[in-house]
Amino acid sequence: MMKKIDFKCFSLAVIIILFNNCATTGYKKMSIEDPETLLSIQDSLLIERPSNQIIIDALVNAHINVAEKYINKGDNASAAEHFKSASELNSFNNVSKYGLLISEGRLLVGKGNKNGIWDAIEKFSKASTLYPGNGEPFYLMAISYTKLGDTDFDLILESYEKALALELNDKQRAEAEKKYEKAKERKKKLETFWK
Repeated sequence: MMKKIDFKCFSLAVIIILFNNCATTGYKKMSIEDPETLLSIQDSLLIERPSNQIIIDALVNAHINVAEKYINKGDNASAAEHFKSASELNSFNNVSKYGLLISEGRLLVGKGNKNGIWDAIEKFSKASTLYPGNGEPFYLMAISYTKLGDTDFDLILESYEKALALELNDKQRAEAEKKYEKAKERKKKLETFWK
């Protein structure tokens, strides 16, 4: 004997499934196109669906996209907050871990405190292990060593050489090449001065 299908309940179930699939796809799209709006409803989403991985991934992506906007504006403090939020949502996300280390390191270098600069160098070093082909952490280390005292040429030059041997965006590469040459000239002048 066949059971009678309740098409009203069946139709409602199909509509709910389709709505949920569209909504989760919409969150991913929203994390790219309008991440601030998605983040404004983060608490509600996490209360309603605390373990929905698609929503969590969309929120992580939204935090990263907002953090990158702040980096482009030179606001490392706000960027660090968003990278930290992304890392709290997904502790395995290397993009957020990398961004947090770089942003926090830049903040420390900006303060100019010697101990803080050493802490920044440590953060840049950790960041370099997350993406070994990326030269940015070494470029930032070279800048940090220069701020500590621009006479420790071995560390400065070695950091610039590592950075230039790896991937850098065009702006960083041009700056690194220029600063590398300047550091080599200063080293040469200092060596000839003492002879």
